[in-house]
Amino acid sequence: MAVYQLNRPSIDTIIDYCNDLAANEKLEVFEFGKNNDLALHIYKDEEYNASKDKDYSNLVRISTAKDGKWVDDTEDIYVTDGSLYRELERINSYEKFSTLYREYGWSVL
Repeated sequence: MAVYQLNRPSIDTIIDYCNDLAANEKLEVFEFGKNNDLALHIYKDEEYNASKDKDYSNLVRISTAKDGKWVDDTEDIYVTDGSLYRELERINSYEKFSTLYREYGWSVL
C-alpha cells in the first residue's frame, strides 16, 4: 500500500489527492484543523477501480487523531460530490467528533 503525506494542505488539495488515490492507498495529513493539531489518516476504498468506477466507489474513510489519540472516524465518504469537502470542513472546525470505536462500545486504545 502506498502512503502519501501532506503538511498543512488546503481542503481543496486534500480532495485532489483523494481523487487521485488508487484502491487501498492512504493519505496522511499533518497539522490540520484550525489549531494545526490534527492528523488525518485517509484510506481509499479497496474496491475502487478508476478505469471502471469514476464516481461509483470513489470513496474514502477518515480517522482523525489529536495528541496521539483517536478523536474522530467517518464512514465511507464520496470524494467528488461535495461530501468530502463537508466532512473536512467539519473536522477542520472540531465539530461533532465521534469515533466508531465508541459507537460500537469498543475501547479506543
